[in-house]
Amino acid sequence: MTEYNDDQYTSKSEQKRDDLALQELGQSLMELKQTEQQRLPLSDGLKKGLEEARRITSNEARRRHSLYIGRLVRESNSDQIEQALATLKDPFRQQRLSNWVDQIAASEQARDADTTLQQILEAYPHGDRQQLRNLTRNALKAKLSDPESATTADKDKFKRERRKLMNYLNQLDKTAPLY
Repeated sequence: MTEYNDDQYTSKSEQKRDDLALQELGQSLMELKQTEQQRLPLSDGLKKGLEEARRITSNEARRRHSLYIGRLVRESNSDQIEQALATLKDPFRQQRLSNWVDQIAASEQARDADTTLQQILEAYPHGDRQQLRNLTRNALKAKLSDPESATTADKDKFKRERRKLMNYLNQLDKTAPLY
């Protein structure tokens, strides 16, 4: 009598569902821009397949090529790719960045913003600490002590410094590797 090990057995239906999910993951990879694809942990063969997918225009050829991409995803580390893709498409990314800018702007002095700066540098270790501190210092220096009596030039300066800080955080986010 043969015993079946239920831990290793997967039904044909489950295998097909897994293959379909990987094919859909491959299609979502095909829809990404090249700069976004470079941030993902992709194997060389998968990178070449995605590069070739950009040249294919026929619907049927794209469908067949998506099957091929799905197979390449299955052969590579699909869990890591899925996690990186989820991080790339995080809908709360922009909100998190603007919350950090608001926390910095709410600080009285540059030392009060150190915890927020540390959070930013933990999330983006490739960031330049000195540049981040300078942007924070400039934004706090331009901060309005009394918004009602401030001139439009002062208000514009604060907006400009705040925007510089936000742009730097966006740049950090766009260049951060996802693996």
